[in-house]
Amino acid sequence: MDSPLWIDKYAPNAEDFPQEKLRYILPKSQEMSINFLLYGPAGGGKTSAARIIARGGELIEFNIADLVNSSKKEIVENPLFSGFISSKKMPSGSKDSLIIHFIKESASYPPVSGGRKVMILDNFESAQRTFQQALRRIIEQYHHNTQFILTTRRLGKVIPAIRSRCYSVSVRGAQDSDMNMIIENILRKEGIKFTEEGIGFIVDSASGNIRSAIMYTQAIAERWGEITQEGVIEIVQEMGLEEPIVELVECSLSGQLGNARSILEGLMITSGYSGGELLEIISKVVKEREDVDQVEFALILSEIDCNLSKEANSIIHLTNFLTKLGSLG
Repeated sequence: MDSPLWIDKYAPNAEDFPQEKLRYILPKSQEMSINFLLYGPAGGGKTSAARIIARGGELIEFNIADLVNSSKKEIVENPLFSGFISSKKMPSGSKDSLIIHFIKESASYPPVSGGRKVMILDNFESAQRTFQQALRRIIEQYHHNTQFILTTRRLGKVIPAIRSRCYSVSVRGAQDSDMNMIIENILRKEGIKFTEEGIGFIVDSASGNIRSAIMYTQAIAERWGEITQEGVIEIVQEMGLEEPIVELVECSLSGQLGNARSILEGLMITSGYSGGELLEIISKVVKEREDVDQVEFALILSEIDCNLSKEANSIIHLTNFLTKLGSLG
């Protein structure tokens, strides 16, 4: 997509959120000198809400998951760290210690503008326990300089010492009616023709993920100039498999097996993917995670792979697989 991303162009204001609690809190949040912990499913608006809270402040933002999945060399060479780490000499210490060093240094200085400094730590569920304990000490030490806003898909992964120092706000996934309204409003502003069936298929495919729904919509509009069910099917098949599987894995690891099964059934029954196709992407997603015991996962994977090759009822076998995957969370 060469044109501006619609997820940025149509980033919501406080009054646009479907969650009543957010509509109440966000307009007042800039006057609240407290830390926030926003939690909820992927694509529900956590990062957008965090940026609204941060408006008017000196903002530092980065994605914990990206940093955790980076090598030590990549972190040293990251422009965000250039003021604190020399790329000419590899510093000693672990990767986590480098990230914590950067956060501590950034939090310790008062804002240049003289107003307030805000640090957004996105996808905080990727932070290990020792990392979180170090961050808790930074929050305590530099609360007068920096306001912290954490976002996470898995509230249970955040240690109590962090949760007790933040105001927790649930950012639930969007309802189908919310998604329909958001997409229709964007299409009307863009002057794009659409059918109700086309929008309905986007909503079904996005599974409550507003970000995915908007990205699907833009891709379809740019390719065909209108939103039809046929166009949606082609784009969703190209773009849409990995994102719902990331959410499927998140739900399984956090014990939300009912939600995981709903996503699984949608992918197999509605979208028509085979068990083998889904297992291949699930395996890829899980193997990229550092919070899963890969040896245990390999054992579970070999068992389901064998069952899928011998028997026909893929949904039952994959549901059992997701239950076992949940034990690794």
